[in-house]
Amino acid sequence: MFDRYLTSLAGSWEALAAPHPDARVVRGDGFVALRSERQPVLCNAAVPRPDAVPAALAVFEGLSHYAIWSADDATAAAIAAAGLVRDTTTVPMVCELPDPLPLDDGVVSGVTPEVIADISGVDADLLRGVPGLWTFADADRASGLVLIPVDSDVNVGFVATREPARRRGAAARVLRHALAAARARGFRTASLQSTPMAERLYTRAGFVPVARWQEWVPQGPTGLI
Repeated sequence: MFDRYLTSLAGSWEALAAPHPDARVVRGDGFVALRSERQPVLCNAAVPRPDAVPAALAVFEGLSHYAIWSADDATAAAIAAAGLVRDTTTVPMVCELPDPLPLDDGVVSGVTPEVIADISGVDADLLRGVPGLWTFADADRASGLVLIPVDSDVNVGFVATREPARRRGAAARVLRHALAAARARGFRTASLQSTPMAERLYTRAGFVPVARWQEWVPQGPTGLI
């Protein structure tokens, strides 16, 4: 299941990079990386093996904003030895989509990327022109997410709810509907990367953890960059 997640992650990165001439995905021996000159949020590398750390770091030469992810102690030690420091922890998760799943009449499919960007609080240019992007939001445009198809998997991203609508089940409703729509189109699994805080939401939707990423970032003269 971890391999399934990594395949979905790399495919989603390629889709996100496609509209940006300055962005590229590097699939190296033991790592996959996404680099963008203009969008720091797109600068990440997933590194499951310690021997791949030097090559992954080389992808970001000349940049000060990026994150390297480790999933085991040996890789974490190699990244720390390179001078990076611990940042956030995230949880890769995978869900096998059951059949049948009900759709929710209160959720809208196909909203503009700008709507999702506004809910998520990100630059709308991140989502404009992404090939295969499938958007979902509730009728009030208070909660939304995107799916990016990768083979028989859909990668779930940009899940967010506006502050006034939080803790009312809006995100859970949109997620259930999106997964149901994906299953109806023949997709078999869904993958995502969760914050520890959101892990319970995804577990209730049928997702299971397949690893745990420790994210590492460069350290500047006055602390974390």
